[in-house]
Amino acid sequence: MFIKLLYILLSIFFIWRLFTYIRLHPEAFSKANLNRSFFTIGILALLLIGFVAGLVWLVKH
Repeated sequence: MFIKLLYILLSIFFIWRLFTYIRLHPEAFSKANLNRSFFTIGILALLLIGFVAGLVWLVKH
């Protein structure tokens, strides 16, 4: 029971911190910043997929 209460309090704290950060920095979620971030994450995902595919190929041969 104590763990559930701790999780609830921790969740409320993180939601409050996220809310205050968004209010103080609205430019962090602008369309330009989000597009740049998604492009970077896409490139990193493709590199990770290629790396894992290379490892699988090495293990099979």
